[in-house]
Amino acid sequence: MARWLVPVAVVGVIAAGVGVSSAVANADPALPSRTAAELLVSLADSPSHPFSGTVAENADLGIPALPGGSSTSLSWQSLISGSHTARVWYASPSQVRLSLVGDMAESDVVRNGRDLWVWSSRDNTVSHTSVPTGTTMKPDATPPIDPATAAASALAAIDPSTAVTVDGTSRVAGRAVYELVLAPRANASLIGQVRLAIDSETSVPLRVQVIARGASSPAFETAFTSITFETPAASVFAFTPPPGAKVSESTLPVVGAKPRSGSDTITAVKGAGPTVIGSGWTAVAEIPDAASLLTGSGTSQGSGSSTTAALLKATTTVTGSFGTGQLLQTSLVSVLLLSDGRMFVGAVTPDLLQQVAASAPR
Repeated sequence: MARWLVPVAVVGVIAAGVGVSSAVANADPALPSRTAAELLVSLADSPSHPFSGTVAENADLGIPALPGGSSTSLSWQSLISGSHTARVWYASPSQVRLSLVGDMAESDVVRNGRDLWVWSSRDNTVSHTSVPTGTTMKPDATPPIDPATAAASALAAIDPSTAVTVDGTSRVAGRAVYELVLAPRANASLIGQVRLAIDSETSVPLRVQVIARGASSPAFETAFTSITFETPAASVFAFTPPPGAKVSESTLPVVGAKPRSGSDTITAVKGAGPTVIGSGWTAVAEIPDAASLLTGSGTSQGSGSSTTAALLKATTTVTGSFGTGQLLQTSLVSVLLLSDGRMFVGAVTPDLLQQVAASAPR
């Protein structure tokens, strides 16, 4: 579950005047002129707006087809490829619902107070998690399919190496928006630009497009096709397991990481899960036990093994001071799986990824 990444870095960018263009949005549709800095401030200061809507997501990263994926699957191998349609409802930080819909199937994620439900109609399974008191979720506290989640991730990557400009206005889901463009200056980033369509009235991101360096069309896009800024009915968040469903129970633990300062430091506790090395657009995630991630991604060991096999077929063998590994490069992501079980992932060039792997402590 992706948590809201409050774009506080935006304020620092504005204060430093780093890469923020003085250009203003043109009037098509006719909207008041706004600078990039003004749009960033509006994103940082915008209050939560209750809403409901439909989102269309499409990912074309150039990876091989993976087993276990479908238009309604919440698995990672499904969400990183193909097209998905979702209904999203948000009433408050403790009332959020997302439904992935497809042909004769549906998957739901529902937060209602202290209850967090995940349901798949395909196998009629339900996961119920008790959420600790005080844990909040923003409208994007869902799988990374909706524009708010994608926009928050992009905004969190803003640093002095980012050029921020405004590229006119347009319409998304029938609403007038400003087009904000984030362009990494770092040559090692595979991302050419991220385009955010910002609602002119609420400052809610209505569309996010991620375009690979040198490409003209998005490798990833998520956008509202319809949206209404009204509080959804309470009944939307009331969930009861369907008859015959297999229900599993758990309690969400309170996890506290101990980050360290510095752009080149490791910002998570070693061995406690993924470790982020670096920051911004060239950040790289190190996953210590990639085998469990890959083989545990399916509904069985067999499907997980099939996922691993499909990925390995698209890799090339590389060697270095890190040892031997399998390298997978897509338009937006590079992945390096080492023989010792560690995996490095980032929206960076293979050369940088291998440099990080070589310098990372074992």
